Amino acid sequence: MISVITALRASSNGAAIRVERDGAAWLRLPVHLVADLGLSTGEEMDDARVAAIEDAAAVERLWEAALRFTVARGRSYREVVQRLRDRRAEEGQASRVLARLEAAGLLDEQANAAQRVERLAARGWASRRIRSEMLRVGFANDVAGRAIEEGLPADHDVRLLEAQVARTGVPESAADRKRMADRLVRKGLPPQAVREAVRPDEGTRPSRGDAMPEADELIRQIRRRYPAQGTVAADRRRAMGWLARRGVGPDDARRILEAAAEDGP
Repeated sequence: MISVITALRASSNGAAIRVERDGAAWLRLPVHLVADLGLSTGEEMDDARVAAIEDAAAVERLWEAALRFTVARGRSYREVVQRLRDRRAEEGQASRVLARLEAAGLLDEQANAAQRVERLAARGWASRRIRSEMLRVGFANDVAGRAIEEGLPADHDVRLLEAQVARTGVPESAADRKRMADRLVRKGLPPQAVREAVRPDEGTRPSRGDAMPEADELIRQIRRRYPAQGTVAADRRRAMGWLARRGVGPDDARRILEAAAEDGP
């Protein structure tokens, strides 16, 4: 069966061409694809030519969707393939889109894994949760491990826990402390470290209105309770939690810990 291209009309912004076939709207194509396919008004097309043009248009739509899905998002290869399947891409169409993505450098698993780690770390996720998410979305274990090792500082979890405790302080009530601990564990922070920082056995926060001890007294108590806090991360977390429960702000707490780590009287 023969049909005819009866019009090629530019869109208002000039980025696409509306193709009419036998006087009716047919396809909306990017300008470059119209040129690549050699379309022209008055062209007579048989069924094979129509099918080829429609296939090329479908691949172009899939390509644009894959770009939006992939660029700067740190997607795994498995995620991209599933995305194409979700959009009902035929096997041949998916293969062509994947080849174009590969040629553009957008399917580099290690580079994409590094992007994903950066994005998740910016959300305040700890390394354990980041690893779990990376494996869930399809990155290989060795790829995820390398991205985490290279993308996160060695003390990432320690810093994250300290920042969380310093930002909010440790609640006075046991119920609120439990909720805070649960939230931090969901971020992937080690449960034991969270318990040490948020719900340690020793002491409680002073009642409202109680005066905070002088810095010299806090330094003395830190040296007595946590003598290794200057070199042992777990002791430093406990010390930060202990100070937070006494109403010491994060900046003051760091200065107190630094002073306590120095040789004292």
